[in-house]
Amino acid sequence: GDQNEGQNEFQVGGDNDLSKGPVQARGCTDVLCIPLFVAAQVAFLLVTLLSVADGNPAKLYRPRDYQGAYCGVEQNWNNGPNLAAAPKLTYTMNVTSFLDGIVKQTVCSSQAAEAMLSILPNKALKDDYNCDCCRQPCDRCEGAFDLGGDLKDSSALSSAIFARMDELRNPAKAKYLFTPASANGDSFSSEKFWSEATKYVNNVC
Repeated sequence: GDQNEGQNEFQVGGDNDLSKGPVQARGCTDVLCIPLFVAAQVAFLLVTLLSVADGNPAKLYRPRDYQGAYCGVEQNWNNGPNLAAAPKLTYTMNVTSFLDGIVKQTVCSSQAAEAMLSILPNKALKDDYNCDCCRQPCDRCEGAFDLGGDLKDSSALSSAIFARMDELRNPAKAKYLFTPASANGDSFSSEKFWSEATKYVNNVC
């Protein structure tokens, strides 16, 4: 009984005939949405045509440099540079980020502070110097700089800064940049460097 009922359950002409679909009396239920859908497609097509006519579709896929200019594009926004001859994106050293710690260690060292505080003409300038170097509490300073140690005399200043700069200038010593034992300490350690990679390079066309 149950087996025959299962075999005949969806037979054509039966009570559960599905040969014409689950609902035989079909019709549009949201007729008002049809003109809205058509209008949306027309508007989309119009915007696309206007964008192609007045814009540059290449900007949808061209890479951009650190200034926002598009590589391989002649006319960039805000009278930007003509980069038609530079279609590829590459990376260059961000000198400011690379040298920031070295410059701060030099200018804010005890040796430099002794010289600076002796030539600055008034207390306001001396306070600005001490604040910028975080040598005293101020609203622009969140704590003492960790710059790889204080340089208390000219000999220490010269040797330390030369060693740090030599690792940046000498290709044979560049590999030492990524080891904590280098003259630059852990400033460019592999973990720290790659977690802040965009800080040390500029995107250029």
